[in-house]
Amino acid sequence: MKTQASNYLYELLKKKYHTSEIVRAQIDEVKTRTRGKSAKEPMKAFRVTFQGQVIDTSFEKTLKIISRRLFHNGKIDTILTVKEKGLVEAAITATPSEIESLIQCLMKPHVVLHYKKGIEKGASNLLIIDETEQGQADACAPDYIHRNYITHAESYEKYTGRFGDYLILNGLPLTSEKLGRELRFNKIETKNKVFTTTGLKEIYVNLHFISLILKLDLEQHYLKLRIFHLQESEMKIVEEKIDDLGFFADIFNHIASTDNPLLFNKELFSDLMRLERIIENNNWKGIPAYAGYIYSASGRLNGQFKLLEECGLFLTYANCIEKFVARLTKKFMKNKPDIRSEQENLTANYHELKKLQTISKHQMLQNDYQELLNSFGKLLAYLDFLTIKDTGAAASGTQDVIQLAQKSSKKFGSLLKKCIEAVFSVTINISTKPVFRQDQVLKPEQEDIQQLIGKFSANLEKLSKLKTVSGKDAFLEAKKSVPLFTSLSHTLDELKGLIKDMERQKDIQDPLKTIFARSNKFEMLQNELNAMGILKNTQDQETAHGLLKELQGLLFDKPLKEVAYGKIINTVQSLEDFVTSRDIPAKEQNSNRGVFMQKLHQNSVFKKFVDIKAGLKNIIETETLTRRVNTFKNDFDFFSYSAKELDAFLTEIERFHEELKDTCYYQNVSEFEAMENRLNQLIKAVKDIDHRISLCTRNKDKKISKEPDVHIDYLKSSQLLKKNLEKATLLLQNQIAQIEGFMHDIESNLDRHSFIHSGVTTSVLFDQITYLLSNIDVRLIALTQSMEDMFKESVSTIFHYQVGEGFKEPQKEEMDDLMKEIDKLAIIKEYGNNT
Repeated sequence: MKTQASNYLYELLKKKYHTSEIVRAQIDEVKTRTRGKSAKEPMKAFRVTFQGQVIDTSFEKTLKIISRRLFHNGKIDTILTVKEKGLVEAAITATPSEIESLIQCLMKPHVVLHYKKGIEKGASNLLIIDETEQGQADACAPDYIHRNYITHAESYEKYTGRFGDYLILNGLPLTSEKLGRELRFNKIETKNKVFTTTGLKEIYVNLHFISLILKLDLEQHYLKLRIFHLQESEMKIVEEKIDDLGFFADIFNHIASTDNPLLFNKELFSDLMRLERIIENNNWKGIPAYAGYIYSASGRLNGQFKLLEECGLFLTYANCIEKFVARLTKKFMKNKPDIRSEQENLTANYHELKKLQTISKHQMLQNDYQELLNSFGKLLAYLDFLTIKDTGAAASGTQDVIQLAQKSSKKFGSLLKKCIEAVFSVTINISTKPVFRQDQVLKPEQEDIQQLIGKFSANLEKLSKLKTVSGKDAFLEAKKSVPLFTSLSHTLDELKGLIKDMERQKDIQDPLKTIFARSNKFEMLQNELNAMGILKNTQDQETAHGLLKELQGLLFDKPLKEVAYGKIINTVQSLEDFVTSRDIPAKEQNSNRGVFMQKLHQNSVFKKFVDIKAGLKNIIETETLTRRVNTFKNDFDFFSYSAKELDAFLTEIERFHEELKDTCYYQNVSEFEAMENRLNQLIKAVKDIDHRISLCTRNKDKKISKEPDVHIDYLKSSQLLKKNLEKATLLLQNQIAQIEGFMHDIESNLDRHSFIHSGVTTSVLFDQITYLLSNIDVRLIALTQSMEDMFKESVSTIFHYQVGEGFKEPQKEEMDDLMKEIDKLAIIKEYGNNT
């Protein structure tokens, strides 16, 4: 056979395309049109009969070539040609859309060119072309030409799904052995348990619904965080005022703040905090259990007194040292070699400074104190060097140093006495101390000593002139707190005596009231009201006492709870109304009511009550106003939805849940197809709600992304509320992320379009899902009652599956009848063509 190399059809044959470009384009067009639909459909078994111009092996090859180019995942299993009847039967595994597309392509006439011998080695011996290309066939000189197309087709789709309690796959009832082979196991060993696609969809839609509930709760937490940020400063102010009413409040203001290093005492503060709780609750019977804290506080208080004592000694030594350093500097300026006296005195002071153990171990002073001793030691070492240098002999120098140390220890007592007598009458300003002149030519030793003295003087001044944050003298301010510490010491001694009395089983009646009467600001206010003449009789005293006692219980119930806001406001208002309703006392008759009330409001305790009431009102009003806002979407950055938007989402979710409750596959497995279609609709609906609630995304700086600080005061409502909100927010975000991961895994199973899924491998995923759902604490994330009920119902639905769905094992004696019933469920479709 002769042909030209440039011939179009010849090139197609040589490249073994089997089809022309026009035919390929026609097939690709059909494939593209059905790709989306086919990808969503499960693979099924079909028996398709083709009738028409279906000529022998020519049509078989046409069928194979076109199906191979057309199908996404489908394949032809077997082909049988019945020449006598002019038909071809094919067993095909494909999706319904692929079968219809194949029939559509085959109904269009095609011309098939056949060659008995190849044009050249390796070339094709068959080519399918479009009818419009038939005129080009002469150039390729085929041995014979067939015109193939079908006029009629019939597809027989074998039933797949549930039939009663049986599982049917492609028209065959599944046994555990067949099911095992289908799922690539030897046998299913899970007591006839599998997951069907419909079952997984029910799990999926309920899991998605749970995710939606958690997302709504997450958004509610972000709204609460928005409100909290607006309330936080006011809450802290209220808490500070409540703390100021505490029994140890005056001491706390000193020892709990780092403003003054000489007063800050974290350990004493911690002990007193624990004691204050039992005192505020009048729990005197619990005192023996707190004995350790009482004795600990007493020991730490003694340490505080010791610190003040050592600070006084240190200032005395510092004053003496400054005088000796000034003398030493003068001698160096005048080049006087005799520095032995100053060296002795400085050495004696150095040894005394090293004895001040409380200061040297103080957490806020020890670094500076150690630096002072280091610079002092370097100065003394250099002075020793100068002494040895002046002696002219090492041995003599050594002896001098020994004598110097002995002599200095004897003389230091008398010198110290003189320094102490002069400590408050002599003040040395560092700037007026003798210094080396700038124009003076210094020897190397003088330069070294100048630097050592400068460094040491700076370190000494840093501690001797220690200031508070506000710039006041730290030591003088600390000494002003001695009466408070003395009063605390008496109180701790009384508590220790009370413990001993309780151990001796003495009869004790409410001793805390007596011990802390002088520290109880509520009783102090009552006494003040009585002294002002406002409480005129016993009834007035009982009324005021009842209101103050109730207020004390509410304010000391820490951390302050939101449910108590209204009670506190009402109680303070009742106290105000009671006080303002009293007549002006006789001794105040010269004043008008306004002046008298102004004097009353100047009382620090009463003023704090009024301020607390005002602060709580502001907190409540802030939340009310924030929840009235329609939307925050006009804000520059998205932080949270408004309360109204969240209520709208909740309404949608509740409406969806009503539809979800009416669709329950595990209770209606026989209604397989209807339930699956319904679940498909619900999946689409829940995804729509999810898309809208997840539409707005937060910037990284707006999203809670790290664990809250664990070092918080659990008696502070502001700190505890913030931590709980942030912790719950993080927990919700993690749980939602896990659930979305599970949903993705389930979707990957559904995408395989298999009717059945392994009860072994899929149950591993199910175990993870049940573990997560079992550990979600709805109390921690604070679901509303309606959300909690919906959550529990969906969890219950998922848990019904355990490790899968059950199915009935078909018996041999019932197989024939069962197959006949299954055959009746087959779907038969006919296709005709008038071409």
